[in-house]
Amino acid sequence: MFPQAPFKAERQVIDISGDGSNNGGRSVIRARDEAVAKDVTINGLPILAVEPYLDQYYRDYVIGGPGAFMIVAKDFESFGDAVLKKMIVEIAANDTARKRVN
Repeated sequence: MFPQAPFKAERQVIDISGDGSNNGGRSVIRARDEAVAKDVTINGLPILAVEPYLDQYYRDYVIGGPGAFMIVAKDFESFGDAVLKKMIVEIAANDTARKRVN
């Protein structure tokens, strides 16, 4: 959908959060690799409530691209805090990149 957007962004980022690994649809690896090949960053926020090792799955198969990172929520109760941490990391990283350019 990025190519169809009515504007051009400095960065293209997909944020993925979830409580389980892929269980249908196209290959996660293929989708990630296609996005990364187009300079899209995929960040992750796995919730470990259902699959305790989902963070490893996200690390190996989901996140990718320039500056990709992951913040883990141990359960649904900590999801809000994890989202806040993720936003802080994204804002700080973007601010640092801006300072390098200027």
